[in-house]
Amino acid sequence: MLRASENHLHLLLRCYATHPKVLKRPLSTHIKEEKSTFQETGILPNGTIYERQNRHIEGITKDSDLELLEKGIRKTDEMTSNFTNYMYKFHRLPPNYGSNQLITVDKELQRELDAVLASFKAPCRFAFGYGSGVFEQAGYSEKDTKPQIDIILGVTYPSHFHSINMRQNPQHYSSLKYFGSEFASKFQQIGAGVYFNPFANINGHDVKYGVVSMETLLKDVATWNTFYLAGRLQKPVKILKNDLRVQYWNQLNLKAAATLAKHYTLEKNNNEFDEFQFYREITALSYAGDIRYKLGGENPDKVNNIVTKNFKRFQEYYKPIYKEVVLNDSFYLPKGFTLKNTQRLLLSRISKSSALQTIKGVFTAGVTKSIKYAWAKKLKSMKRN
Repeated sequence: MLRASENHLHLLLRCYATHPKVLKRPLSTHIKEEKSTFQETGILPNGTIYERQNRHIEGITKDSDLELLEKGIRKTDEMTSNFTNYMYKFHRLPPNYGSNQLITVDKELQRELDAVLASFKAPCRFAFGYGSGVFEQAGYSEKDTKPQIDIILGVTYPSHFHSINMRQNPQHYSSLKYFGSEFASKFQQIGAGVYFNPFANINGHDVKYGVVSMETLLKDVATWNTFYLAGRLQKPVKILKNDLRVQYWNQLNLKAAATLAKHYTLEKNNNEFDEFQFYREITALSYAGDIRYKLGGENPDKVNNIVTKNFKRFQEYYKPIYKEVVLNDSFYLPKGFTLKNTQRLLLSRISKSSALQTIKGVFTAGVTKSIKYAWAKKLKSMKRN
């Protein structure tokens, strides 16, 4: 039964890849009115005349197959939501599926990030850089101390990674290293399942890197069980080492974030759509209930700052998702989530995972580094208030 579902999933993915027009036109056989913020006019491939100027637009479609396509896409959304084998090994994905996730950065930064990743002798399957050390945020000036480079390393066997890394970089670890790599890997599983080493000096850069098992990473991205890593991946990140499983599930993670953001944007703006607000809602998802906000350890304007400075990156990161969700009304949420219960579920899960990660960080980083990290966060927050 599982194999049949997987084969059907591949078939549906191929359908998306080979029918790009499906994502570029309204899926209705009737005259309809929609809200939109686009400022362009033209004729769609199916003959629909459209005008997008932040007001109602009218479209008339005559293709009788569009109704079937609409039903097919809705059925695909339902089937995709029910496919939860996040450890399934993809050997390939359809052309361009998830290519929006592969954001480029300037060559100098790319070299620095590649060099940081290459410095680890321990193997990793997936890696990405994120945060203000990789993508600028509004509110920072050249006088500010250069922020840490934040990196997440997805590994198959955490104990093996820590064993090699403790021998190579013992200075990165707190006194927990004296308990051995097996203990570190078990301690890592507390909270969101990430083991952070902050303020590690790598090639002259301050780096905070987190180690997570691939299973934990994939489970969160696919099911939102903690929303700790899923939320980070909903904002633009720099993929340093790719994994097809993450690429597949993160595309659905982005689609789910867009589904919620569209709903919240229309709800808050009297059914008027605003693209900046849309990306702001996506960014805000992962900060709801975050203990760092409650403790004043984060800049209260952080959400606006992230979107303001990275608006074009958000557009690039969500380009195909935007077409699916905003223009074509495709809908996706992980299994068990609905528009009614998502806010409550995420608030509970984020509060729990962020609190446990914060407490765990005192032990994994050590008291000195923890105080240094907390103070640096507090200073940044105070400067921008």
